[in-house]
Amino acid sequence: MLQGQSAVGRFRRKVIPSDPVLRIFALATLINTFGNGLFMTVEVIYFTTVIGLSAAKVALALSIAGGVSLLFSVPAGQIADRRGPRGIAVLAYAAEGVVMSGFLLVHSFSTFLILSILLGVVGTIGQTLRMAMMSKLGDGDRRVEIRAYQRSVTNLGISLGTIFAGIALALNTKFGYQTLLLLDAGTFLIAASVFRKLPFVEPTVKRGEPLTFVALKDRRYLGVTALNGIMSLHFILQNVAIPLWVVRETHAPRWWISVIMLVNTIGVILFQVRVSRGSGDIRFGAKQVERAGFAIACACLLYALSSGVNAILACVLLVLAMMVHVYGELVGSSGSWSIGFGMADEKHQGQYQGVYSLSWGVGGAIGPSFVTAMAISLGQIGWVYMGIIFATTGVLTHKLVTGHWIAT
Repeated sequence: MLQGQSAVGRFRRKVIPSDPVLRIFALATLINTFGNGLFMTVEVIYFTTVIGLSAAKVALALSIAGGVSLLFSVPAGQIADRRGPRGIAVLAYAAEGVVMSGFLLVHSFSTFLILSILLGVVGTIGQTLRMAMMSKLGDGDRRVEIRAYQRSVTNLGISLGTIFAGIALALNTKFGYQTLLLLDAGTFLIAASVFRKLPFVEPTVKRGEPLTFVALKDRRYLGVTALNGIMSLHFILQNVAIPLWVVRETHAPRWWISVIMLVNTIGVILFQVRVSRGSGDIRFGAKQVERAGFAIACACLLYALSSGVNAILACVLLVLAMMVHVYGELVGSSGSWSIGFGMADEKHQGQYQGVYSLSWGVGGAIGPSFVTAMAISLGQIGWVYMGIIFATTGVLTHKLVTGHWIAT
């Protein structure tokens, strides 16, 4: 019994940070991502089967919203530097909750499009402000540690939300789906109240100072941002290419997709914080990204080999591939955060984080089409090409960060 209690205690110490600032940040993230997991699981089903929009129109609206929202990333960073990130981040959380509740009124494509754009804009502003908050709560390892906790908690929150969303999927009623929508809206408001308890961070740029775009003029930083956008395509592999590959090109059962994704989720929840320790130094971070490139390249080869073999071997190869992929994701993420924070000008951290966020936004916009063309249209050779791309990107990132290829 005592051994059991000791094990629980060790688990709590690993999962729940002792630092009060980390706990508050993590709690706000957990509440918000739990709500996101609730509704994102049933979103497409609700708007297509209940509201009657076509899947193509839903996808179009979300793509347009994603593109428009990218325009607000850098301006949001400017606001963080001039007014401090906490207050605006709280307002962004609250605004997301209000906009989300507005989806109850959707009965046409135009309304869905407008609300999707509004949600994308306030969501981008909020995410940029939260990244700026992390950058201003410490330096070096401290920043990466905060970001690592948020990543672990995000996976946990979405996973829990997805599990509870299964109830609504089983009931398959309009009331059930709308209940999830309202719960998601409510979590934004609760998260806002929790986030407000974080310490106030003073602005680093005086309001009277002229508007500058130093981050957009920093060629090295733009270079690592572009490379990070390419490397971030491996996240799209998990959400788009791998499920399609399993179903269309392997003899593994469909439900094995859940097993593969569970390997990823558990790995990130348990090990992201541990792997991120010591990543505050950007040279070490660059080395981690290089390792990530080679690891994800190996994973691509293993995914390719799962085609054309019997079901048991395919299942083994797919799980092994995801385990290698998770390692690449863990070290690559911590290395990416180290670079994104460490190469930024301290006075303009908000603006720099706004620029760096573009890498994930652009990757998310072009990624689905790219990885589908590579993995599904080209087949096994496409996975080989992607492996080469990831390995090369990792090497180039390391060279750019440590070799100063582009003069500042």
